[in-house]
Order: sequence, then C-alpha cells, then structure tokens
Amino acid sequence: MRSWSWSLVVACALSVAAWSASALVAQAPAPGACRHCQDRGVVPCSKHGKAWALEQPDQDVAFCSAVVECKACLGTLHVDCKQCQPAGGADDLAHRQQLAQQWLQERRKTIDALTAREPHQHLRTSHYDLAFTLKPATVGTEKLDSHARMHLYGKRLEALRSAFLTTLELPDGDLPERMLVCMSEDARDHAVLGPRLTGMGSPNSVSLKLMGPTYVFSMHPERKSLPDDEAVHRNLVHNVTHLLLTQMKPALYLGNRKHGWIDEGVAHWFEDKLVGKCTNYCYEEVALLAGEGFKGGKWRPAIRRLVDAGDVVTFAALVQKQTDELKFSEHAFAFAYVDFLLAKAGGAKFRDLLRLVKSGTATRDALTQATGLNLLTIDGVFSTWVKANYSLQPPR
Repeated sequence: MRSWSWSLVVACALSVAAWSASALVAQAPAPGACRHCQDRGVVPCSKHGKAWALEQPDQDVAFCSAVVECKACLGTLHVDCKQCQPAGGADDLAHRQQLAQQWLQERRKTIDALTAREPHQHLRTSHYDLAFTLKPATVGTEKLDSHARMHLYGKRLEALRSAFLTTLELPDGDLPERMLVCMSEDARDHAVLGPRLTGMGSPNSVSLKLMGPTYVFSMHPERKSLPDDEAVHRNLVHNVTHLLLTQMKPALYLGNRKHGWIDEGVAHWFEDKLVGKCTNYCYEEVALLAGEGFKGGKWRPAIRRLVDAGDVVTFAALVQKQTDELKFSEHAFAFAYVDFLLAKAGGAKFRDLLRLVKSGTATRDALTQATGLNLLTIDGVFSTWVKANYSLQPPR
C-alpha cells in the first residue's frame, strides 16, 4: 500500500486556472524542446518531493493552505524552469500564484481572524471550503497526521455529495456550488466559529448548522459522543446530509414542517450507507444525553424484530411529527421507511416525493403521486418488505 506521505503530495496538487492534469504528466520532449520542462516553462517544485509528478493530480482539490504557504512555489507546486523561459510562462505562473495567495488571505480573514488563535488548515475542493484543526488519528490501519486527515475529509465530503446526487438521480445544478465546513479540535474554536458563522449556538453544542440561504456546518469532536475518527465521520455525514437535503431544489428545511421523518430518515440513511451505522440525532431541543441512542446504531435487525412482533410505528403517525418530536425508535423507523421507499420505488421517484412535499403537497398526495403507494396500504407493504429484506442478525 502506498504510504500517506506520497498520497498526500498527490492530494495537494492544484487545479488552478487553466492548468490541466494532462500538462503535468511526463512527456517525451519534442525535437528542440527544453529537456527540463518540454517548453512548458515550469518544473515541479522540489519542496514537495518527486513522486507526485508520476501521478494524476487530485481534481477535487483546488487549493491547500499547506501548499500555498510554500515559499518556493507559492501554492502552485511549480517553479520557473531555470533553463528556458518560453514567452508567457512566467506570467502564467505568477497569475496562478497570485490566485492561491488571495484565496489563503481570504480564508485567514474569514475564519482564522474570528478565533485569534492558531490558524486553521484550509482546503478548497470542488464543492466545499474546509477549515480544519483536528488532531492526527488512526483511520483503519493508517496513522494520519492532521494535514493528511484534512485531505481525507475533503474526499469524504465530495463522496457524500456524489452519493446524494447519484442516489436521488439529481442533476448537479440541484445543489448549490459550495458549502463551508469547519472542523475544530478545540471546543473554544467551535464555540466562536459556530455561533458567528451559523447565527445560533449553545455552550454545549457538538455541532451547529446554518440551513440557508448560505450553508455552514461547524463541529468539534466531543470525546464522549465522538470518541474516534469513525464517529466523527458519521457525525459529518449525518449533518452535511441535512444541509444537502435542505439545499436540494426547491430549497426548504423540512424538519419543522411535520416532515421530520424525511429530515432525519434521509440523514440516517446516508450515515448508514457510507459509515455503517446510525448514531447521530439532531436533538439539541430535548437535551439528548451523551451516548444515548437506539440499539447501538445497527437498526435493521431491531426493526425486523419490532415488525415480527407487530410493534410498528405506522407511516401515518410518523409523518405527523417534527424532527425534534421523534423518539429514538421513530428515528429508526424513519430510516427504515426511507430505505424501503428507495428500494421499492427507486431514487428518482423518492426524489419526486421530496420535491412535491417541499413544494407544499400533502404527504399523502405526494406519496401516491410519486410512488403509487398510499397511507392505507403502505404499512402492510412495508412490513412484508422488511421481513423479506432485514435479517435478524446484525451485519458483520
């Protein structure tokens, strides 16, 4: 397995301005071309090692603060070729360096100036602005330093957005282009950034969200509820899914409009899909106790046992509740109904159901229009599907 030191160098590659990936791949020099740069006018910056030049750059990464702070290349991973100077080469490099420096200055002003403490690391991916101070951690069998971990979370954010679009068969334009995510190791930083960036706050909050018209997520890894990197990842997926669901056209937050089953069910579904279990609840209003939850986050066997016992939360009862009114078992059934509808009707029809309820259509009518199911029959179909698809044994 390639070590993270090499992978990190690759991940830091910048796709700034018109600098294309193909231009970075080693080519046989044309007759008469400079043997150092093949007449491109630039060569890889030696401060970042040589292995990155053998790989395709990470096209999701536009800027990384660690690279922008390099005094040699100023954020472009390239320096002028000392053997030749083709016309325009120096000007193009200087322009890309200026863009990188302007980006980092804006991040320092927007984020770091608020905390007046050690600056965050910053990453700009295709769709996210990530501010990051989380400590090194073991992820799987890999020990990642803070910088490598930031790049991992950049990839995880982009993977979540891609999964959301693919699952619901959405065009890319149905989601706004950018979202700000702040992941702070120190609770003091989150206590400053969260309220300032989201307009809300609690002295004990682990995470805060701004649901629009701009979209922000701020968090810190409180040790009791988020003891390891996997738990932090689940928290990120759950909360950012809430923002993606709210962003999805037509943009509207559903959790306070008697659509808590959608708001939480969709967030739980992606939490389960990408990280394997559900352990997060948007429950600030009812003072959720740290560590409290439902069946250890492995919900399918628990739902199967409840269905076998005839102890089912009916769909008609579930769709009357706000997000902050859901009990723990109702969170699990919200997940299961979303799971059922995605499997039974498909992502496109579930997407249509979401669009209908966001546009003001009553749930009973949206359900029938989008999926052909109705409030009178859905419970029986759901129970039959659960018995056929949910095992009593938890997955390995």
